[in-house]
Amino acid sequence: ATNAALRTTPEVENVARLLKGRSLVLIGGDRRPGTEQALQEAFGLRELVWFETKEHQSVDSFEPSVARPDVAVVLLAIRWASHSYGEVKEFCDRYGKPLVRLPGGYSPNQVAAQIMSQCSERLKKASE
Repeated sequence: ATNAALRTTPEVENVARLLKGRSLVLIGGDRRPGTEQALQEAFGLRELVWFETKEHQSVDSFEPSVARPDVAVVLLAIRWASHSYGEVKEFCDRYGKPLVRLPGGYSPNQVAAQIMSQCSERLKKASE
């Protein structure tokens, strides 16, 4: 990793303020301990609940995690998620959680940029 990738962006700092002590659910992709730790540390998360998607996995398996009160945001790695986005979106709507689509990778900088562009207003309102 280059130093630029490790440097904290303003988005990362903003997201950390909004998410500190809360949890994130990430659906899709390949769970990598390094990535998981980087996200947890960058945002000061209580927990990152990462579901690697298996073919034909039931979306119901995500529901209990999405429903948790400490979960602030649900991330969907759309490049890998074989699920219908609609079903995951329904759960998020049911429990009042913002759903953020991750079109690219999941470095803290990329994730923070997507969270800020897709749901920062909603998170700010929720934290007031």
